[in-house]
Amino acid sequence: MQFLSVNTVSISVDFARAAVAKLPLERSVVEHHLNDCKIPPALLNEPQARVSLQQYAKLITQLMVASNDELLGHAYEPLPMGSVSILTHWMVGAETMGQAIHRFVRFYKIMGKGFDISVHSEGDLFFIEIGGEFHPRDSDVYVYEFVFFSIHRILCWLRRDIFPINHLYFPFPRPDHARDYRLMFYGAPVTCDYDRARIAFSSTLLSQPVVQTPEALKQMLANPFTNLLVLNFYGESWSSRVGNLVQGRLPQLPTLPELAELMDTPAYTLQRRLAEEGVSYLDIKNQVKRDAAIDLLVHTELSIEEISARLGFSETSPFTRTFKQWTGVPPSAYRKKQ
Repeated sequence: MQFLSVNTVSISVDFARAAVAKLPLERSVVEHHLNDCKIPPALLNEPQARVSLQQYAKLITQLMVASNDELLGHAYEPLPMGSVSILTHWMVGAETMGQAIHRFVRFYKIMGKGFDISVHSEGDLFFIEIGGEFHPRDSDVYVYEFVFFSIHRILCWLRRDIFPINHLYFPFPRPDHARDYRLMFYGAPVTCDYDRARIAFSSTLLSQPVVQTPEALKQMLANPFTNLLVLNFYGESWSSRVGNLVQGRLPQLPTLPELAELMDTPAYTLQRRLAEEGVSYLDIKNQVKRDAAIDLLVHTELSIEEISARLGFSETSPFTRTFKQWTGVPPSAYRKKQ
């Protein structure tokens, strides 16, 4: 779901678990980086647990530097740090997005490592397809998610615009953390168990100009993976607008009729619009509270009792029970270090 600030939005711990799964680093080194990002190592074993985007971005950046591998051990050969920097320096000099995409594909063919990428046009769409030549099959999920995420965010950065993905196709069964694809891929439709990995865009994108500059690239590359992860995070969907309004009113959240009045929209219309996006107002309220709780546990020294009160719970025990329903662990688990 596309709302809230980078500090508070959370994603499944599965993304962090995949990031450390194949690292050629000593366990003590990995645990040091997890703890430095305020992710208790034991949290990786909890399937419902979540981490903030800020934690995840910091973690993968540190691990890439420590391993000198931008694919974190998921390819047959390391993809050295600086690869994205070289690639984007080449892409930002393109005149059109079609030329930039050609350079993206050409870059990895020249590299001979990282990704096996090709582009195909079909009617009003063009598809970027990824093969498995450079990574083992058990890394499919991480590699395809990471590549599709990177492709879309880099292209959006070049256009200075969040343009839609027409469709995503993954050649693996739908994972539990797929609920977060809506967030990572800006609500794009996703098909799993497809016969290949591909991402589809409108062919009109190819003729559009690249609008970013080398000066802007220097700023982006100061912290590239964080900057791409949180790229223009605010959306214009109904769920985004509701999420932003609700977040600013913690702990006293409005009822649906009160929210509809704030948004100058009939309550039944608001409810229908959210349903069309696959969410309910209750879903949004719970996500706002959950992600705010994680943020406060990770980034403040407030006691659990104080956090409970800030989120509108009358007592600590119902907050603890609810938090465990959300994440599979009690709030105290987010403050345990190895």
